Amino acid sequence: MTLRLGSFFLAAMLSASLGCGASRDTDPDGLGGANPDASEEGGLTFDADDPFDVGEGGPPPPCKGLACEKATCTGGTTTNISGIVYAPNGKLPLYNVIVYIPNAELSPLPKGTSCDKCGALASGEPIVTALTNFKGEFTLKDVPVGDNIPLVIQLGKWRRQVKIPKVNPCVDNKLTDPNLTRLPKNQSEGNMPKIAVTVGGCDKLSCMLPKVGIDASEFGVDGSAKAVHFYKPDSGFLLDGPAGMKSARVLWDNPAKLKEYDIAIFSCECSEMPTTKGAASYAAVNEYLNAGGRIFTTDFQYLWYKQSPDTEMRSVMPIPGGAPSGGNPVNINTTFPKGQALADWMAHVDKSVTYGKVKCDYVFNNFSPANPAKSQTWGSSSGGTGGAGAGNNPRFVTINTPVGKPVESQCGKAVHLDAHINQSDTINASFPAGCTSPIKEGEEAFAFFFFDLASCIQKEGDPPKPPPIK
Repeated sequence: MTLRLGSFFLAAMLSASLGCGASRDTDPDGLGGANPDASEEGGLTFDADDPFDVGEGGPPPPCKGLACEKATCTGGTTTNISGIVYAPNGKLPLYNVIVYIPNAELSPLPKGTSCDKCGALASGEPIVTALTNFKGEFTLKDVPVGDNIPLVIQLGKWRRQVKIPKVNPCVDNKLTDPNLTRLPKNQSEGNMPKIAVTVGGCDKLSCMLPKVGIDASEFGVDGSAKAVHFYKPDSGFLLDGPAGMKSARVLWDNPAKLKEYDIAIFSCECSEMPTTKGAASYAAVNEYLNAGGRIFTTDFQYLWYKQSPDTEMRSVMPIPGGAPSGGNPVNINTTFPKGQALADWMAHVDKSVTYGKVKCDYVFNNFSPANPAKSQTWGSSSGGTGGAGAGNNPRFVTINTPVGKPVESQCGKAVHLDAHINQSDTINASFPAGCTSPIKEGEEAFAFFFFDLASCIQKEGDPPKPPPIK
């Protein structure tokens, strides 16, 4: 490679003389617009495969695509994009959402269960990344300027790419339209996780999906192209739902069927209902969790942990069960970063709550204290005279799976709320028309955990970190 240093420094000086402020840095390599694909430009001869190979400590490689569209600012300022990420309803701000500027086409998301690890590089060769805080706020610093700048908002398999009409240089470009910075409400707007829901008579979890903003057009049954499929357990404690629902045993007994879904929500059936599930069901759900599945359960659906064929899962916590009463409200555990974020988020979205507490429709006392090495307790309250006893017992618990493995080997997650969060709405053949009650504290907690369930797997005691850039 031949390098004419005089021309190099002259070009660099000319580039520096272009000034700062609102100018776009279209020549960050200092070569006066030299095309690295050409063999010679302006008296500079270089290797087209490695035009900046001047030995160790030499100039960085040339920029690519949008990375070349950054402005050079003065006075310590940068070009920023800031805003708030919301749930699909455009109202609930969301915590721990990845926001980034891509510099290439996004890769397709995998279908069905997968192992989503925190710290993995986001798709699309991101230039700059950020995570939302408990208020849903994000700031991307030193971003490209110009028209129609792409922005990706992602939480697990929730993913939406939008275009920012104009990014002005050397200022904070604040996005204020919730419809621009919310997660997709249907598949035409972006990617959504595929969700299975088993209905139940005592906790109307199904109603949370329209309340967080998922379009009614996405509600269906097994075999449809909808994002959410509903199933009904073979018990007498049923509510109606979408026409054509298949038996929950079609889902629960079949690991291959379960693995078609990213998230499975199992609504309380009003009792343990051992006849609606069996050994094959427990084995299939355990296999699903270990393969990267995510489940959300309340009250009597503790049976998936109590009857698991996995001794590690059964060792997470003693489960006397029986649904005796527990102390209400639940006290949030703020001793770890994500628990602190839950308490802060609740206070931010609902000014009526007592800080650090969540009042539910009903709280139970099914669990004794959980093994902290195998689970994370997010909330607890005093017990009653039955079930797990009078101690301070867990109410909100998450379990990464396979249980007992290092976090690097874990892919799935279970969330259990030992409570009922919605006993008032009506689910029938006109669903979701009966989901009319305002969102209450327990439902707000559900929303936080529902979206957190979609996030990448990490050690729960660690603060979340944005994905790296290339």
